Amino acid sequence: MFKLLLTILAVLVVAGAVVLVGAYLRLSAEITSDIDRLLAAADTAPGPVVTAVMLAGLPEPARRYFTHAGVIGRAIPRTVRLTQSGRIRASSEADWMALEAEEVYSVSPPAFLWRTWLPKAALPIALGRDAYLEGEGSILIKLLALFPMADERGEELREAGLMRYLNEMVWFPAALLGPAVRIEADGPDSFVATLSDRGLEATATFFVDPQGRLTNFRARRYNTGTRSIETWETPMAAYGSFAGLQLPVKGSAVWRLPGGDLTYIEIDITSLQYDGGQK
Repeated sequence: MFKLLLTILAVLVVAGAVVLVGAYLRLSAEITSDIDRLLAAADTAPGPVVTAVMLAGLPEPARRYFTHAGVIGRAIPRTVRLTQSGRIRASSEADWMALEAEEVYSVSPPAFLWRTWLPKAALPIALGRDAYLEGEGSILIKLLALFPMADERGEELREAGLMRYLNEMVWFPAALLGPAVRIEADGPDSFVATLSDRGLEATATFFVDPQGRLTNFRARRYNTGTRSIETWETPMAAYGSFAGLQLPVKGSAVWRLPGGDLTYIEIDITSLQYDGGQK
């Protein structure tokens, strides 16, 4: 009888493992398919090269920012890939969880897909993605690739997705000089940028220090936690060199809430490449 129970237990363990592996492979394949769709739709024609003339009519803080970033003489990229490590939490009371992530962008049309493993790619307790793809926004994170921890989509996610894309253009800043973005004056140390796509607009304030480094990004964005539009900021903590540019390599995202600020993610950029080139 004891041997029979052990046999049954072993069968159940194996069956459970098979279910978990199958679920992980299916979700991973779905995310990979979305990345393939993003890349298939991307404009791959060589982008225009940024010139000093293109900066001449911009507000001084914007000129300072683009000059420091080093975009003059560089082509606007068409696709971008990066990897990240960091940590994330759902609320100020929740524990932090480590994460590793990769992200793929298309510049024209604007699109991104962020694939994350919690806590790491080699040991994915949870697998998820955040996307703005074909004009639609969505978030999906599943514990053990089976049980939804987050599953969001709809009009608010479209707008939130486009805002996230505008925010993350700081990792391919030459694209902010493309035809989909309007840059306006705001003050001696900031400028406003508006990104348009498929009838949507995302507008945010970019803050720049005297050296031209971007220090913060502020916007009004839909918060899935509060189900309302809140002030959202992404302060930059460190700069580094990727693809020959000076870019933010460490930062966080913060909800400025009436009951107190919530820093919910902190990340480091670990690699970045443009158009399939060198990291």
